[in-house]
Amino acid sequence: MAGSDAKFVIGPESGRKPDVTVYLPGSRRPLRRGLVRVPPDIAVEIVSPQPRDGRRDRVEKMDDYARFGVRYYWIVDPELRSLEIFELGDDGRYARSLGASSGTLDSVPSCEGFTLDLDALWEPIDDLEV
Repeated sequence: MAGSDAKFVIGPESGRKPDVTVYLPGSRRPLRRGLVRVPPDIAVEIVSPQPRDGRRDRVEKMDDYARFGVRYYWIVDPELRSLEIFELGDDGRYARSLGASSGTLDSVPSCEGFTLDLDALWEPIDDLEV
């Protein structure tokens, strides 16, 4: 797993820096330094509150990550309290494979044995809003 310092080369003149990237066990790994040319299994974007950022995460980045070959694209929206997971199809386009806003997810696509407690994820944000 890597933080936002990883920059993907998605085109000859462009790159993207996801908030979080995940390379699952058995996947091809990128070099430890420099630009990343190997797509991760999962790219996670956390949506910022500005409308243009939401559009960029849901439209522009989604298209870029699909072209780059990122198998799963997660969009975490703290304002909407939502998680959406998209899976790259054989046609090179993403299809939504999971959407949730609360509760505990015991089955997360491609993450066997991983449990995600969305209520606990949102708690620090809720505490800030008091």
